[in-house]
Amino acid sequence: MLIYLLGTFLCFTAQDIIQLAIYRAIQGAGAYTSILQAIIGDIYQKDQHSKGMGYYSLYMNVGFFLGFIIGGFFASFFGFRSIFLISGFLICFSILFIFFVLKEDNKPEKSENQDKNMDFNMKNIKILLKERQYIFTLILNSMRWFLFGFITAYLIWVLQNKTKGFGLGEVTSSYLMLAIMAIYVVFIFISSKLLNRYGPRRLMMLGQIIVMFFGISFFFADFVLNLPVFFIVVSFLAIGIALFDPAGITLLLEVIEDIQPKLKGSGIGFNNAIGFFCGAVAPMIMSPLGEIEILFPFYVVFGLMIISLIITRFLVDKKY
Repeated sequence: MLIYLLGTFLCFTAQDIIQLAIYRAIQGAGAYTSILQAIIGDIYQKDQHSKGMGYYSLYMNVGFFLGFIIGGFFASFFGFRSIFLISGFLICFSILFIFFVLKEDNKPEKSENQDKNMDFNMKNIKILLKERQYIFTLILNSMRWFLFGFITAYLIWVLQNKTKGFGLGEVTSSYLMLAIMAIYVVFIFISSKLLNRYGPRRLMMLGQIIVMFFGISFFFADFVLNLPVFFIVVSFLAIGIALFDPAGITLLLEVIEDIQPKLKGSGIGFNNAIGFFCGAVAPMIMSPLGEIEILFPFYVVFGLMIISLIITRFLVDKKY
């Protein structure tokens, strides 16, 4: 968090795009998402992992979408630098919160050999990659990151584009995106409640089927490129992906727990590294497709869901 904090305040001082890119890279070096997920895996017992990861997904997405919306207002009124300044103060608060609230007094002491075995290194990654279930889970979560990485930004472009999209103004499109995000967050919450009852595998399949069923609409351009219809279809896509989200993280944690509980940090960290990469390249791949034909990216979504459903249905162990 201290490295992330340093990168954040450096971004506040950036004078050009090169400096901003370098300082953002420093931020990325301090990203602590994997550690948070590993801590949740330690706090919650194995039969409660779905509950812990459900809460994690809920609060992460609430924070993400609130930041997405509020950040735009701050950037408009106070300039884009204000975003980094406010983020820096929030990180300071988080560091104090962790220092005074998060306790590990009840943790058994670990030997030097145990600590070494838990290090994030290629030896531990190879142990995980020898297990088919970890590989399948890695692929499924990578697809989830890929979808999440492009779809929000692309929807804004579709709503505002005057030649190929709907040509809506910023305010109107913001309200529609806010409604879609609200639906997504609500179903993240519902998903976290359903995880214990149905398990991550079944919930992932339900989300995938919903996305595929409503994704068929995008093959009928005249039908779906009607704003009310488009909003309804995209809302159901958001529901399907929301069911997929916490289920994917929970499945990952349960698979790692079965392989070797001490490798949670390595397993989650490697998954997130691949996931962040997929989320970063997604807009670079999908945006040119959208320039060719506005609905092409949605065809890719449909195809990815078919692949992920096949993997989940036939390759992921039914015990999950």
